[in-house]
Amino acid sequence: MSRRPRIQFVGGVYHCVQHGVNDMPIFRGDPDRELFLAYLGQEIARSEWECLAYSLMRTHYHLLICLTKETLSSGFQRLNGRYAQAYNRVHGRRGHVFEGRFRDVFIESEAHRYEVTRYIHLNAPRVHACERPEEHVWCDYAATVGLADPDPLVDARRALELFGDDLRVARRRYVRFVEEADPRVRRGQTRV
Repeated sequence: MSRRPRIQFVGGVYHCVQHGVNDMPIFRGDPDRELFLAYLGQEIARSEWECLAYSLMRTHYHLLICLTKETLSSGFQRLNGRYAQAYNRVHGRRGHVFEGRFRDVFIESEAHRYEVTRYIHLNAPRVHACERPEEHVWCDYAATVGLADPDPLVDARRALELFGDDLRVARRRYVRFVEEADPRVRRGQTRV
């Protein structure tokens, strides 16, 4: 049975996730991450994506992508294919690197985009890879909020447009939003 084609359209924002097969590390060290980011930069240019957020973890990665052309599937096919071939060559292995096709979730509202962006930026602290999101160097958070040099993959103004027109104000608002307690805790629904 063939796979259903992905729904993709110009102007759509997508949260895309790709895991290693059997939770295998897809990034064994910094050189792997640097290579992936180089390939990602090339694919952003080729597919004419706008990258709004990213985080590279050990066994998976997250991207928040806005399409300017219907290139979601073709772009990820190239990105993951190139990286898998290079990974296998560098690490002297054969076979699949990624588990199936990448997952994508269409961002349906501004509130959804707020939450997904925060989720991506808090991914590393939630798994105790670092204490604060700005400490995770394989994520755009520090650059997006102005704590590091600009990230060549993410336009901070575009990424934070929902938080205001003035970039300084938008950065402050976004930092406050990221630092908020889990809404379930605020509402007394659970202890996290």
